[in-house]
Amino acid sequence: MKNKISSLIFAAMTAAVICGTGCNNTPFAPIAVPKATSMRPVPQKVQQTDVTAELKRLQHAVFPDYKIMPGDVFGFSIPDREDLSRPSVTIMDDGAISIAPIGYVKLAGLTIPEASKVLTERYKKYIRDCEVILEPVKTRPSTITVVGAVGKPGIYPIAVGTTKISDAMALAGGVLSTTTDENEPLQLSNLEDAYIMRNGKILPVNFDKVMTDGDWLNNIPVMDKDYIYVPSLENARVTVLGEVSGPASVIYQPNLTVLQAIGKVGGLKDSKSEDIKIIRGGLKNPVVYNLNVQDIQTGKMSDFALQPSDIVYVPKNAISKWNVIVRDVMVSIQMINTLAGPFGSPSQFYNNND
Repeated sequence: MKNKISSLIFAAMTAAVICGTGCNNTPFAPIAVPKATSMRPVPQKVQQTDVTAELKRLQHAVFPDYKIMPGDVFGFSIPDREDLSRPSVTIMDDGAISIAPIGYVKLAGLTIPEASKVLTERYKKYIRDCEVILEPVKTRPSTITVVGAVGKPGIYPIAVGTTKISDAMALAGGVLSTTTDENEPLQLSNLEDAYIMRNGKILPVNFDKVMTDGDWLNNIPVMDKDYIYVPSLENARVTVLGEVSGPASVIYQPNLTVLQAIGKVGGLKDSKSEDIKIIRGGLKNPVVYNLNVQDIQTGKMSDFALQPSDIVYVPKNAISKWNVIVRDVMVSIQMINTLAGPFGSPSQFYNNND
């Protein structure tokens, strides 16, 4: 009875997927898989030139002058007028100070040179020739926020102009890592998708190059209020299906390639298929890459670099229709019980009535 129910469910799933060729409520339609072999997209030369130019600019960025904040403490002096000098004046919550004889003066938001100029103009009402010298006693430190898959997420003080990306990562405890049951190192920080945001803009920094390769160009100085986010690879996986020894979902690690992923599931079956499909972006909005396994094995083309949630599918025979790929992939995914993992619920693929 149990086998019969399972067969009915299996058949219903397959029919639902095949319905994608004509049912209006499916989120995808049959499309032809690209015939030409597609490799991982490479930025165009002009784009890469622009990124390099931007990184060079960021390496030599001019750091803005400190702006006075409520709670800051300053000493200010007037040469030859010790009676009017003050060793310690605190900026009030409203951003102002109030002292005799000049009274209420708002300074928050001004740079120190600007504030000195304002105070000088106010004092000139009482002293014909004077200059107010403003000296920081206690100011708010410049900070950077680092969150995500790092050792110690938090807000950290920085030395403006000398603290770089690698320093900020070190302050936050560095990248996360662990070991597998076989004592193999396992990185948990997704450096490929990590980013730094400044004033609402994501900067073109490659964290993998900074932390793995020690690349100086990407290792830019950080500024006050910069925000760094490092995604986690803890649940990132790649699913390998089709004509392989043991279809399974394997843990993703940086620089994982197609041949490595296939090796992790026991290698290819003894079949005549040379075709491999890489499905990226899920089954609803996919990009499909066509690879020839023999070309990779013989060095005619480079091994393909995978990304988290990629599907590696090795069909028995050459396939040119998307609906056939989906049918085979969906059946295989259900059999290894990973559909509720990296790909969500089965219903999202064939019960979308939006």
